[in-house]
Amino acid sequence: MAEWLNRFHGYRIPATEVRIKFWLRNFKPEDADLAARVLDVVEFLKHEDMEAALRRIVTGLAGWHKEERRRRGRWRFVAFSVSAGESGDSMLHRLRTALGLTSRQYNSLFIYKADLIRERLSAADTVVFVDDFAGTGQQACDAWLEIAELLPGSPRAYLIVVAAGRRAIDRISSETGLNVVTNHVLEMDDDVFSAACEQFTPQEKADLLAYCRQADAKKPKGFGECGFLVVMAHGTPNNSIPVLHASHARWQGLFPRH
Repeated sequence: MAEWLNRFHGYRIPATEVRIKFWLRNFKPEDADLAARVLDVVEFLKHEDMEAALRRIVTGLAGWHKEERRRRGRWRFVAFSVSAGESGDSMLHRLRTALGLTSRQYNSLFIYKADLIRERLSAADTVVFVDDFAGTGQQACDAWLEIAELLPGSPRAYLIVVAAGRRAIDRISSETGLNVVTNHVLEMDDDVFSAACEQFTPQEKADLLAYCRQADAKKPKGFGECGFLVVMAHGTPNNSIPVLHASHARWQGLFPRH
């Protein structure tokens, strides 16, 4: 319990001892060990982890430098959000803080998606879209047609995320003009229901899937059947299994999304 409390500290709805015990009661007594080991393998990313990841990603991009005179071309950072208030907005602010670019002199680097067309970025310039997670790549691919129209000059375009599934990276790379850069790639063995995952036996996976169906009958393996066990301090991706985040009359998630 002490380890869980320490590791999950910082989630937007505190994972207290009372709430953890309440979550464990979703499971039958004979499956208490299974439930506990689910928590043991959750990959929890704290705010400081995400800031460090974003800092490493951006400072590693070719042509970037904090000093304008040492940059290659013009740079613009944009939240990768379909609508206002999504995760991309908070991640853009987090990136600005992580890079030490909060003073007024750097305001021109950070723009809204609607401002891209007025920037007239060329092939010599770079636009960096910022988000927290890419599970299947569907959102990025769906948004690409609109984004491409805002970049008639064909600047180099990145999508940077703290973590991404291999499937998402491959799909975005093949279907869009975005270069995906992430700090952590989720492979096949990160899908808890995959045969490549060795954290649980086949019977334990079947038992866990039954609980996931109870938590979310429509998407028991998470959105896109990713089967991830990823939780971020500001929210849980819908690609993670629903026993972690679903909250309704029949199930109370420890890391609710809403």
